[in-house]
Amino acid sequence: MVKRLRFLTVALFVMLAAVMQAQVTTSSMSGRVTDAEGAVIGATVIATHVPTGTVYGVSSRVDGSFNLANMRVGGPYVVKISYIGYHTETFGGIQLSLGEDFVLNALLKEDTQLLDEIVVVGESNTSVFSSNRTGAQEIITREQIDKLPTITRSLNDFTRLVPMNSGGNFGGTSYRFNNVTVDGASFNNSFGLSSSLGASGVEPISLEALEQVQVMIAPYDVRNGGFTGAGINSVTKSGSNDFNASAYMYIKSPDLMGYRIKDEILNVSEFSNKQYGLSISGPIIKNKLFFYINGEIDRQELPITYTTANSAVNAADLKDLSSFLNKELNYSPGSYDLTKRNTEANRLTARLDWNINPKNVLSFKYFYLKSFNTNNPSTSGTPLNGRGPNEYAIPFTSAFYRANNNFNIIMADLNTIINDNMSNYFKIGYSALRDFRDMDGGFFPQVDILNGNAGNLMAYTTFGTEANSYNNRLNTNIFQIQDNFVMNLGKHQITIGTQSDYRSFSNGFAQNYPGAWVFSSIDDFKFNVLATKDYLSSHNGSIAGFNINNYNPSTYGLNPINGGLTNSSGTGFSYYSQKYAIGDSFPFAEVNVMQLGFYVQDKWTINDKLNVTYGLRADVPVFMTDLPSNERVAGETYRDGIKIDVSKYPSTKILLSPRIGFNFKPLDDASLQFRGGTGIFAGTPPYVWLSNQAGNNGVLFGDLNVRGADLATMGFTGDINSYKPASGTPPRGDIAITDPDFKYPTLWKTNLAADYRFLDGWIATIEFLHSKDLNAIYHDNIGIIRTTNFVNDGSGENVRPVYAGYYSDEVGNDKAAYNVVMLRNTDKGYSWFTTLQLQKNFNDGVLKGLNMNGSYTFGKAKAVTDGTSSVATSAWKYRPALDPNSQELGYSAGSMDGRLLLSASYTADWGKNSSTSLGLIYQRYRPFRYTYAYNGDANGDTQTANDLIYIPNSLSEISANLDPKGFTNQQEAWEALDAFISQDPYLKGRRGKFAERNGAAAPFANQLDLSVNHDIRIYQVNEKYHTLRLSFNIANFLNLLNKDWGVQQTTVLGNQQYQFLKVEQKPTAANNYTLRYSMNNNLPETFKDYLGNDSRWQMQFGIKYIF
Repeated sequence: MVKRLRFLTVALFVMLAAVMQAQVTTSSMSGRVTDAEGAVIGATVIATHVPTGTVYGVSSRVDGSFNLANMRVGGPYVVKISYIGYHTETFGGIQLSLGEDFVLNALLKEDTQLLDEIVVVGESNTSVFSSNRTGAQEIITREQIDKLPTITRSLNDFTRLVPMNSGGNFGGTSYRFNNVTVDGASFNNSFGLSSSLGASGVEPISLEALEQVQVMIAPYDVRNGGFTGAGINSVTKSGSNDFNASAYMYIKSPDLMGYRIKDEILNVSEFSNKQYGLSISGPIIKNKLFFYINGEIDRQELPITYTTANSAVNAADLKDLSSFLNKELNYSPGSYDLTKRNTEANRLTARLDWNINPKNVLSFKYFYLKSFNTNNPSTSGTPLNGRGPNEYAIPFTSAFYRANNNFNIIMADLNTIINDNMSNYFKIGYSALRDFRDMDGGFFPQVDILNGNAGNLMAYTTFGTEANSYNNRLNTNIFQIQDNFVMNLGKHQITIGTQSDYRSFSNGFAQNYPGAWVFSSIDDFKFNVLATKDYLSSHNGSIAGFNINNYNPSTYGLNPINGGLTNSSGTGFSYYSQKYAIGDSFPFAEVNVMQLGFYVQDKWTINDKLNVTYGLRADVPVFMTDLPSNERVAGETYRDGIKIDVSKYPSTKILLSPRIGFNFKPLDDASLQFRGGTGIFAGTPPYVWLSNQAGNNGVLFGDLNVRGADLATMGFTGDINSYKPASGTPPRGDIAITDPDFKYPTLWKTNLAADYRFLDGWIATIEFLHSKDLNAIYHDNIGIIRTTNFVNDGSGENVRPVYAGYYSDEVGNDKAAYNVVMLRNTDKGYSWFTTLQLQKNFNDGVLKGLNMNGSYTFGKAKAVTDGTSSVATSAWKYRPALDPNSQELGYSAGSMDGRLLLSASYTADWGKNSSTSLGLIYQRYRPFRYTYAYNGDANGDTQTANDLIYIPNSLSEISANLDPKGFTNQQEAWEALDAFISQDPYLKGRRGKFAERNGAAAPFANQLDLSVNHDIRIYQVNEKYHTLRLSFNIANFLNLLNKDWGVQQTTVLGNQQYQFLKVEQKPTAANNYTLRYSMNNNLPETFKDYLGNDSRWQMQFGIKYIF
């Protein structure tokens, strides 16, 4: 009841507030009007957006200054500045960049003689020299989107133009902490199950609909919030006074893909990838009301290589099995020999802009997506060689599943010029995101059937509901409001804003909810089914008391190899596991969060050369969820005397983010610019980490766990509820909890940069960025016991503690839990990066139309964790460390010791009727970082992939640790280990030390992508023309030029962890806590050529008609 009242109170407060995640979606213009004697007071400044006729007007103030806020992005604009007795000054061709302030100063001349009005075309004001620019950011224009290569037609193809970007990790911070917005609407998956909205392999919005993209890493404008990584902020196109339309198609096919990587000749399977789109825009009422609509569809078909024709599976077996299921269980498993997997997307972007009057502009935006991708049967808990389709196993279509990702998003914003000194920007929006899985055949237990070869059991076929897909859904509702009030007081521009959003999440996930059955052969399955049916018919439909050992398979004419038993050791498994709901219905984890944001800021123009922006932002997260309690867990005591209550989220805490930035141009010609700032940035965590507490609290689900002789009592009925207890009780399991002192992530960023414009428009930049964690996030398992002993791993150091058992098993506790993983804060991480950049746009001369940009970035980023999983226990156990619960620093996935980035575009006109544009992006970078970890449990924490290796100097160090398994003797094993260390660029430099998380990096890769666009102009009778555009986008163009070029390298043993040392003896008291491991005996070197798509060229062909 208290929470309900609190919600109502806050809800009323929200009506005055605005969106935590929203970013600036407009541009602005400012300047000063003077004459020969000084400031001109009351000069009229009129800026007209030529395409729409939208007019923005103010008068200059006492000091001659003026400000035009909340202007449309793009242009061109014509600005007229007039005053009685003076010539009107006109500036044309002005383009405005997203979030930037265009500075326009005018010197008026007295009207002493009759002269024609002078038209001065404003020189393009690059975003680099904007007075608003303080921190690290990049602007990506529509021209770049049109001309630079993009084979995936995704936003990621252009955000890579940001020098401090490494695989979507900006400034060393994980991609999970980015904030992606379009027209202020959140377009990143804030729940955290993926990096963006939409099904895997499709984009949430069409590139065709975007006007500009802004990537901000360290903006010191407090209006920008909701991220500690980067704010990726896009705005859509709008209509104009002219009707415009375009229709387009882009295709990829096997004929447009390379098949040679060095001396390897690769298969190119049949596939289809097509995108179709249509855009229409224009006036409804000229100069008043405009529309823009873009519709786009994707149709992809990915090939499935293996069928019964080229695998070990007999088609007759599957046909017979299908008939058996239909006859005996009235269930159709679907077809087999599927030859393709479909991915589809339907997108719509619509926008309406209304110039209500010269002081008010209202805009409506609508975004729609319906998408899905088809997935192979799950790889979780698979039999040997997986579930296929592969050369060993062919599944039925019911074992595949579709991941559906749909949304409807509505936004509205109102820009108001109140008077010459005040303006207001108001935005409101609602997002309905609906993600769910479905499959053929409806809900049915998952069944794996093995090949029946007792000497070499492996997967053969699979049917039924994928074990993790039953009621797997995520419903997200987001309500958001934003309001910015701007007041100009002389040299000060004061912004007062409040922001809020309300997010509700309903998440369904239960591993093995339909059951996961494994049988050694088809006859074993048939025997179990028929025996079960006979038992049910003679016991009034009750399964209680069934035992398959009481039946004889010969009665049914069958020859099982495992007596019809499921999940027994004869199948390679050891138990049957199934989750069930404790209660009458499937429980969904509900999380409701209110985020309030308030800020005040002053942009102080000290003089024409220096301005300082400083402000304070306060963000207030409020948890609105009622959670059930777990009394058994609440009664237990864990590490350090900690007691937990799973029914309570952390209390409300105010996050203060002071920021200050400056922009200083010391020279009269403004050719040199110093800029920078320092401040705190607060973001949101992936909400799935908070949802873990709601879903993994030990009271929503129970677990069936049948082992040993009891497996004979398991009879297959086809009903997923056959073995659900009449009344469920909370089971013992893993618990997720959030630290009561937990705070949303905050980061302190500081940067300093210098930009210099020289010669004929060349711009050189040097930029330094430093970040320090204040409240980063990591997972701490307070449920496992750390002993006072340390592992003898050959290092001679007591740094790897031994873990043994669970606190729940201690005297006084109730055996209510296993792992108890707590979401906590840490302040240990940091990063620094330096970028050297050179760019030039050629506006005249023989190179007119050539735009070039080159940069080199280097630095280092370290963090306690990158948070690689959405599940609490997985996020904890997949963080390699010496002590899995310590705040050890490792390299972040976004750390880079060098990245060279070059981009260029050029347009050649061939006269009146045609032109050709070339674009290229070249990168020299490291594709990934990885970790050297033991293969097995090296410290007793029961995990097999989270223990960093010790890198020995000599055999004498590890004589007690190195097991000669696989070699003739220990000396031979050492020689192989020593040789491997010596050839490895990372290991050989760390002898006598421990490996670091993400300490090793892949060799540098060289990638050149190329685009060619050829325009054919078709003139109409009114001298206007239509354009037919033919485009070719080529990824990895180097491989097209030469089969030996553009080839990436990957690790021989996997690109996340390199496990070449296998644990043969776990450290225990009996062996004096000595770790023993064996060396892989067939591992000559670390890397091999990567034979995947990234190493071979691919081409996309497009055709577009613009009219």
